[in-house]
Amino acid sequence: MKRLKLIFLIVVCMGIASFFPNSVLALVDGPCSVCHTMHNSQGGESMEPGGGYEPFPSLTRGTCIGCHTGTNDGGDIPYVMSSGEPNYGTDTLAGGNFWWVATDGEGDDTKGHNVLGLSNQDTNIPAGTGAPGGWITCSNTCHMTLAAKQTVIPELGSGCEGCHLAPAHHSDDSDVVVGSNPANRGGWFRYCSGHMSGSGHGVEGIEDTDWQYTNSMSDHNEYLGHEANLAANAGFYNLDNTMSAYCCGCHGGFHDEVNGGGAWIRHPSDAVIPNSGEYLNYTVYDPLTPVARPSLDGWTAPISDVRPGTDLVMCLSCHRAHGSPYPDMLRWDYNSQVAGGGGEDTGCFKCHSLKN
Repeated sequence: MKRLKLIFLIVVCMGIASFFPNSVLALVDGPCSVCHTMHNSQGGESMEPGGGYEPFPSLTRGTCIGCHTGTNDGGDIPYVMSSGEPNYGTDTLAGGNFWWVATDGEGDDTKGHNVLGLSNQDTNIPAGTGAPGGWITCSNTCHMTLAAKQTVIPELGSGCEGCHLAPAHHSDDSDVVVGSNPANRGGWFRYCSGHMSGSGHGVEGIEDTDWQYTNSMSDHNEYLGHEANLAANAGFYNLDNTMSAYCCGCHGGFHDEVNGGGAWIRHPSDAVIPNSGEYLNYTVYDPLTPVARPSLDGWTAPISDVRPGTDLVMCLSCHRAHGSPYPDMLRWDYNSQVAGGGGEDTGCFKCHSLKN
């Protein structure tokens, strides 16, 4: 009888576990107290880093910025804002760092996304005009600025949550290609998802386990790409679940790249790297100049090859998502890219190899 009861108990527990798959495979593990507090007080002291007793959603001990400010050392928390100037490329991650645009850092509006709680609104963008290349101009929304509290859909959040719409830290991201399995799309790739007309869509990709704190030709994120009509605004509706589609939510006008005569008027994105001429020389993946892949189906890990004629140039091939030491959030110093200068084959010269 005891044996039958034990078997019954095991079966019941297995059945209960099957109803809660995310509790079995959670993105975040470790002591709950690291991130959460019940009353924000212990021994008469605030549990909020830096003090204070401001309440935060989900009983967290701080804001996105509060939890993700620090110096990267390869640990379990990715830091996107530093208390002092970070060493670019050494203790910065794939998305870069807000220090160069933040008011507590260099404070240069050209060097990153201006985000609520980190920086003021960009002085280079006239009020009410929205993001450069913007085509969705709803007032008081994140499409206009990330540096102000948006009031149209308050439940979506503001600032960091204007981009990371669903920061589901306990979502199951066990799939190699995060976001590719409809059952596990709680977080998408780095919590980059759509809303309203883009609802049900988000970014798919392979997430580097240390956010590219260490990186090499075979140690990096992998991004999904999609060759598309380059004569129109764009988004999830025509670019699939790609990073460029996500960027186009605010900068979709930059996807209109050709005129009536077919000449380039902007650098192409979501365009296949030509399988000819100088482009043939970019064959070994450089994390400083990432490319997108037309499909990640069946992928089990990042690869070290770049495949002209197959892989694509995308928004993040040239820009950092958070910030960089260079104007326009570029990955390298554009002003030092001198044609015929004989310098290193970085930046523009990775693809335009014969221009160096």
